[in-house]
Amino acid sequence: MLKVYETKKRSLIKAVSFRVIEIAVDSLILSFFVTPAVAISLAVAIEGLCLSVHFIFERIWNKINYGRHIYEAD
Repeated sequence: MLKVYETKKRSLIKAVSFRVIEIAVDSLILSFFVTPAVAISLAVAIEGLCLSVHFIFERIWNKINYGRHIYEAD
């Protein structure tokens, strides 16, 4: 039987790369309402918190096999 496991490094890289994209999108949207400097500051603060939550969420789901189909190669 094969087991699949994601390393902490993989979870962190996935979470950080996703949040970098989110910071860019949030900054763009916020810049319509506040100055660009404030928009970037707010986006970084919000996404920093979200990064922590996302990383923990990924690690919890890494322990859940629901919906995961793993097949042994011939």
